[in-house]
Amino acid sequence: MMDWFQGLGFISYLGRGATEGIQCALVFMGALVVSLALTPLFRELMRKLGMVDQPNARRINKTPIPRGGGVSIFIAFHLTLAAFVFLNGTEVSEQFSTSWQYAFLIGSSALACIGFLDDKFGLRPIVKLLGQIAVASFLFFSGIRVGGILVAFPPWLDYAVTLFWIVGAVNAFNLIDGMDGLASGLALIASAGLAGTLFFAGCLDNMIPYAVLGGACLGFLRYNFHPATVFLGDTGSMFLGLCIATLPLVSGSRLELIPSLIVPLLAMGIPIFDTLLAIWRRIVRARLLSKESGGKTEPRAWIMEPDKEHLHHRVLHVMKSQKIAAWTFYAASLMLVVIGLFSVLSKKRAPGVFLIAFSIAIIVVVKHLVYTELWDTGRLLSGRPAAMRKRLITPLYVLFDLVTLALMWMLAQWVLYAENPGSLFLTHMPLHVGAIFVFLALTKTYQRVWRHAQFSDFLLLLFSVILGVVFGSGLITILYSTGENGWRFCLVFAAFSLFPLMISRLAVESLLATMQELKRRTLLQDASVTKLFVYGAGLRFRNYMREQTIHLAVADRVIVGIIDDDVQLLGRMVYGYKVLGGLHDIPDLCKSKKAVHVVITCVLPAERQQALLRMALEYGFKVSLWVNEEKELRYCELDKK
Repeated sequence: MMDWFQGLGFISYLGRGATEGIQCALVFMGALVVSLALTPLFRELMRKLGMVDQPNARRINKTPIPRGGGVSIFIAFHLTLAAFVFLNGTEVSEQFSTSWQYAFLIGSSALACIGFLDDKFGLRPIVKLLGQIAVASFLFFSGIRVGGILVAFPPWLDYAVTLFWIVGAVNAFNLIDGMDGLASGLALIASAGLAGTLFFAGCLDNMIPYAVLGGACLGFLRYNFHPATVFLGDTGSMFLGLCIATLPLVSGSRLELIPSLIVPLLAMGIPIFDTLLAIWRRIVRARLLSKESGGKTEPRAWIMEPDKEHLHHRVLHVMKSQKIAAWTFYAASLMLVVIGLFSVLSKKRAPGVFLIAFSIAIIVVVKHLVYTELWDTGRLLSGRPAAMRKRLITPLYVLFDLVTLALMWMLAQWVLYAENPGSLFLTHMPLHVGAIFVFLALTKTYQRVWRHAQFSDFLLLLFSVILGVVFGSGLITILYSTGENGWRFCLVFAAFSLFPLMISRLAVESLLATMQELKRRTLLQDASVTKLFVYGAGLRFRNYMREQTIHLAVADRVIVGIIDDDVQLLGRMVYGYKVLGGLHDIPDLCKSKKAVHVVITCVLPAERQQALLRMALEYGFKVSLWVNEEKELRYCELDKK
């Protein structure tokens, strides 16, 4: 337990922490009071300006509610910070200097103006995006950069990553702001979590801006929680995203990589996931609309269109209460923040916690949150001609491999070596990644049909990666005369790279199988869909299932389960379906499962076919025989015995 107390460092800064803790409490209360006082004033001002959200099919609110009230959070934040600097007679901290304060005031003011204009007049999405890019660019050249807490990026890469980080966070909070108290509550939890990481890391003086932001959010939440009387609007939601994205870039350091980068990611986990889901969903649906209209509908016109499929819409549909839904999101966000704090307190235990949390998240996401997106994706892929799928999948494999190898190279460097100069990104990494890519191409990896891959195909992929790593290390040793990338790095880099590369080869097959299961679960709830049993769990059933996968768009029947006379298979799962019984169980199963059709996918002796057809006549279900196609059998076609 001593490592916990040493990590907290109570002994070294207890006295100083008391003073700065009081300062944090005072600025928190100050921002809270200012926000409580200003929010009702701006609520009435926005109402007089006509900035009111009217109820419609896409919105949740049932009565007209003013928007743009997030101006009060913006003013409370900057006013409280300015008052602290004026009364304290010094800068907020060494990182949050006066130059930062001026730069952030200018950048956030510009973003608030863009949000206000959108709340008032409704700007085009491209105009908002260009404005966000301009603000992010200004902050980057003011010194707020992702490269400040990571290894030294090349300037162009640092600029691109910083823009992606800031603009992504701004739009994440903008998209999640669709339910009473959601965005402001998540920002409050995020600011508290980020302040907690600084507290446990001993950086108490950097907690001031987070305390101010938390107080401003809490004051606004008083009027924004259900039933809300005022909305953030784009003015407030984009400002919150800007704060949560940029404050950690200023307070972070290379020595505290996890608190500086991973904790903000976890704190923004829900908004970020909702944004990625929305982008995926809208692109796929845009392509579906274009395909279904014969190319008459332009996909780009639909990608930026709002919808009612965000996380808060789905959770609200299940919970039936905005209060319960909001508290559900608060609990999920708080859990993510706690995981981040735990990683700060006990870095040795952090990987285990992250693995467990990741496993739980995957289960929740796949089971409850992405059915809509997966179903639409499967419809899109299943409707593409084979040549079109080849043109789409091969470039995606190449792009995925290059990006994955680059990321795994950086991860291996980070795990093995505490510090590495930024020049390695431009020298060592291209040789390693390029060598593996060449070997993958030479072994015809991108020409293989991975849906029908054998063990030898994956073994060849393994050898390609290993040979590429060894060959790349040899080139580096020859060109740069360094032994830094030795056998240990080869093993780690190869191990990190193999898993995602192999998983990607199974992605299409797994996706189509998932589509089939989602389709089945959906159709099972439809009373108008024909429900059937499959007789036989052998190879013919596998071929039958492949045909059903190819014709994924057909939605007029659904398989309930499998019938097989092998008692050893009873209760087992075969190709995702459960073996429910044998021949004599069919009448009871058809009655309980409401099935009206049995498809034979095995070599069934004539006497058993005859017995099955007698059952069909008596209990009123249909029987078909599938070899390469279905053929309906009739009782008169068999010799009666």
